[in-house]
Amino acid sequence: MSGKKFPNGFLWGTAISAFQVEMGRGEPSDKTDWWAWVHDKGIHEEGITSGDTPRDGPGFWELYDEDFRLIKDDLKCQSVRMSIDWGRLFPESTEDIEVDVTLDAHGNVASVNIDETVIQALSDKAKRSSVKRYREILESAKERGLTVMLTLFHWQIPLWLHDPIAVHKDIDSTDKRGWLDNRTLVEFSKLVAFIAHEYGDIVDLYNTINEPRIISEHGYLSAHYEFPPGMYDAELFLKVMKNLAIAHGLAYEQVKKWDTQSYCDLGPCTVGLVPVLQVFTPYNADNPKDVEASKLIDYAFNEWGLNAVIHGDYDMNLDYVIQPEEQLPHLVKGCDFFGVNYYSRWHISHVDNGDVPLENFKLMPCEGDCTDYGWEVYPEGIREVVNWAYKRYRRPIYITENGIADKEGDQRNRYLKVHIEKLHQAIVDDGVPVLGYYHWTMMDNFEWSDGYKIRFGLYQVDIKTKKRSPTKTVKLYRAITSSNSPV
Repeated sequence: MSGKKFPNGFLWGTAISAFQVEMGRGEPSDKTDWWAWVHDKGIHEEGITSGDTPRDGPGFWELYDEDFRLIKDDLKCQSVRMSIDWGRLFPESTEDIEVDVTLDAHGNVASVNIDETVIQALSDKAKRSSVKRYREILESAKERGLTVMLTLFHWQIPLWLHDPIAVHKDIDSTDKRGWLDNRTLVEFSKLVAFIAHEYGDIVDLYNTINEPRIISEHGYLSAHYEFPPGMYDAELFLKVMKNLAIAHGLAYEQVKKWDTQSYCDLGPCTVGLVPVLQVFTPYNADNPKDVEASKLIDYAFNEWGLNAVIHGDYDMNLDYVIQPEEQLPHLVKGCDFFGVNYYSRWHISHVDNGDVPLENFKLMPCEGDCTDYGWEVYPEGIREVVNWAYKRYRRPIYITENGIADKEGDQRNRYLKVHIEKLHQAIVDDGVPVLGYYHWTMMDNFEWSDGYKIRFGLYQVDIKTKKRSPTKTVKLYRAITSSNSPV
């Protein structure tokens, strides 16, 4: 055992998300854009989705107590990161519940005023069985002594706000366009206010949105169309990035207003954002076009969204210069921490796809130490990104996701060990205030458009019996968490 230690009070945990783990037992959540996306025959025939569905998932909706037992007693963790499914709480529209919305001079949603009357109306409209079950899940975590980090949005939107199939076929054919429209920001504010009011007595640690850039990139800037609605348009990518940054601020305000009860030292509420940060380098460092493409992708993917949230800088033409009309400090509401998701490094090559710079790049295939997903194993990157984020934005950090796609389990121990070592160096040698680490993920789950072929879990899951079987990394992670040190 190493003599090195992480700081006292360091939170060790593991992360899951609602859509990926809840189904497989009990009532499905069948009224969201992601449900429609992975069940649509045409989308599957385009080669976008795997054909797998969340119906065969781990069944956390009913088996949550056993999972929390494993997290607490087997993994020796103190915390769990989980999310709430918007479509489970509000399968029917909340748009008829009137609120006062303030728009700025540019038409951006500057504030959403929600009062007790609105909260009561939301409570009346919410699906009571789902409200009750999430209460039971959160209470179970509390009884196990687990601090919950609650993700307020982990990717699925109710169908009454986003029809991804219609948008994919013809964006002008529907008004249900998800994060492209202000109405989604307003309804998201209502959702967050309701959650903070309903569960604030047992939740003190929140993150607003998981990986805004991935939502924007994979949904609106990918020729592979992985995420709904499967668009490839740099202008739409930036519009969604902008709206998600604004949505974070609106959500931050609502949690701060409606969660007034303290459950632990993080109370009444500590609220952050979860970006995925990656290391981007030019594929050919001697090629000026590769160098410029890598610089632009690093700026657009890592920096742009955080500049918006922290400084109110919205560089809509990506020229690295913030013009007066792009400075919107009134949209900055707050961010108590960053939850950094780190997985890999990517090499960027310039390709000539026309006059739009953001469409003239390619993520080059991994050529070295690669995961099952084809992602490069680059442990130094976790130290690099937390140093960059802290030095630039001065917010404390949690590692909210870090893990490896490794079906056979041959690489996971090495991956975990060296990433923990690099994280420890960032804290002790570099002075970065990293407050916790959540391994992705607790168990094999539904990996979005890729279905069940990608395995990130510390536990394997039998698709029929739902039995959880520990991988050999469980023993290693338990040694780390129980000793609060690298091993």
